[in-house]
Amino acid sequence: MKYAVPLLGVGGAVLFAALRLAYFFFYQRLRATPEEVGYGYLEILSSQLVGTAELVLLLTAALVAANLVVRALRNAGARQWQAVATAPSREAMTRLVQRCGLAALILVLTCLPMLAWLFGIEAGNGTTVRNIYLRIVRIPVLAVQASPATISWTSPERQGLPDLNQRHCLLYLGEADGITVFYDVKTEESLRIPSTQILLNLPKVDSVPESCLTDGH
Repeated sequence: MKYAVPLLGVGGAVLFAALRLAYFFFYQRLRATPEEVGYGYLEILSSQLVGTAELVLLLTAALVAANLVVRALRNAGARQWQAVATAPSREAMTRLVQRCGLAALILVLTCLPMLAWLFGIEAGNGTTVRNIYLRIVRIPVLAVQASPATISWTSPERQGLPDLNQRHCLLYLGEADGITVFYDVKTEESLRIPSTQILLNLPKVDSVPESCLTDGH
């Protein structure tokens, strides 16, 4: 208990730093920051902690199983049949699980930013991204989003407002502090608009219209 609290604090800081980097890589491609779309310290940890833990546990189990299989094959190749039939000692299993768990954690925290960067490129090209899952077992990896959107002013009769109806290539990224953030795939610019001044619609489509992907896309 003497070292548990400091270790948990350091572990939480390391976990947040890696996850924050992943969110940064995704939204940086869309000219926004995680905080602008509603992902601060608490939001990132609360939305990612369970999924990251599940991913680490799954990878740990896979690494442990792989090590046991390799051990059995090595002993079988050496014709040590008694060793093949004998399970590792409790101490050996504990050390193996600890090593595999550490390797799994490092691998997950290293790969998440790279995965976020790749999905950020897809989103920047107009593809819909609504959370990133490990497809095999549907474990949530990153709770990011870039969804095609149509918006209009709540009071279109006001003078001097830009015509949002002509913006057909928008991706909705999120909102925070009353400001909604969008990315225009065609012009490659970000928009920040007061949430109370727009009507937002998120159609269930896989990408922005094909006309948005011309002129260099």
